Amino acid sequence: MNDLIFRLDPALQHLLARAAELAPAIDATVWLVGGVVRDLLLELPIGRDIDLAVEGDVNQLASILAEAWGGQIAARHPPFGTATIVIDQWVIDLAQTRTERYPHPAVLPEVQPAPIALDLHRRDYSINAMAIRLAAAHGQLVPMPLFDLLGGVADLADRRLRLLHSQSLRDDPTRMLRGVRLASRLNLIPDEATAAQIDDALKAGYLALLTPERIQTELCLTLAEPDPAAVVALADRWGMTHQLIPGLGWTPALTDRLARYRRDEYGIAPLAPAEVVIAGLLLYDLSDTELAMVLQRYHLPTAIRDLINDLIRLRRLTAAIVAATSPSELDHTLQPYGVATIAVLHYATDTPIPQLTARYLHEWRFLRPPLNGDDLRELGVAPGPQLGRLLRELRAATLDGLVTDRIAAEQWVRQQLATSSS
Repeated sequence: MNDLIFRLDPALQHLLARAAELAPAIDATVWLVGGVVRDLLLELPIGRDIDLAVEGDVNQLASILAEAWGGQIAARHPPFGTATIVIDQWVIDLAQTRTERYPHPAVLPEVQPAPIALDLHRRDYSINAMAIRLAAAHGQLVPMPLFDLLGGVADLADRRLRLLHSQSLRDDPTRMLRGVRLASRLNLIPDEATAAQIDDALKAGYLALLTPERIQTELCLTLAEPDPAAVVALADRWGMTHQLIPGLGWTPALTDRLARYRRDEYGIAPLAPAEVVIAGLLLYDLSDTELAMVLQRYHLPTAIRDLINDLIRLRRLTAAIVAATSPSELDHTLQPYGVATIAVLHYATDTPIPQLTARYLHEWRFLRPPLNGDDLRELGVAPGPQLGRLLRELRAATLDGLVTDRIAAEQWVRQQLATSSS
């Protein structure tokens, strides 16, 4: 396993080799740690987030590396010995190797510098507690053995999710949320002790001790998963979902609508961000009161907050959508709502709504009348409320096929003016 690091992108290898060459000047040692090492072992694609553990002065090393790499220091947190450098497509997090002490459940830890071996022991799961020391010669990384004190390789081979110490979830309940994402994504099964700890932590209500901001960060990471629906389904089986969002649970209806989203028979999926639509589908069955509680508790991204507010109103209009007798009537109902909200309604409801929403999203919302405001002014319409009303009515007539070309549109405008003046 000495060649694992050579599976990285060559440009990233170059950055890490430079770090390995510069660190000894300040008596520092740098290790590649965490999810990147795990994914290298599994031969999975490596994301943009790279974790480096530093035995030494992180603050000083961050300044040296940012200058050498031509990157930007995006964040520094001296009390925790961490810094973040953004360079090209990578976000590289540096953290001083440390021990942690949690004075109370679910609070941020008190940290003390420590060697890499102790740093790995304080981590969450064995599969995240492996490291590779960075070493370089002549500007190139050199092979280094995998540092696996805690059996992460064996657990990966056996598809086992194993917590590293008995107070892990008391100290940091977000580890439950990371664990369910890992278990879903990598098809892992908690060992007996880990399963018992999860059950005990849920019964003790540790998730409720977390700040909304910390839970929200984990929920957003869930939406970024390759299959966020599978994560929620597993979290529901573990008994977590109702502690995160009251009313949220896995149901056959949710299974069906997410299956419709994956099939995407009408080609709606590319029209809106996947994480926003999936969030809406997961939340669709919550009551108005429960959705309002989500808005109150979490400081959500604007796109998801807007979707929830729209969803509360739009899902009351399903009868009006079905009863619409013309494209213009449907347009009048749907026009105030964003594409993502309409896409959620499309996948969450049965025939005939999906056919109607598909035509609206692909065709009718783009339809423009043959004449614009300047054209109407040339026909004698004065600027003001009448012009706006005629433009709206002309668009409706175009949607309904009553006006098909410029000549017909001009005739329609003249008839409206004649009618209004008589």
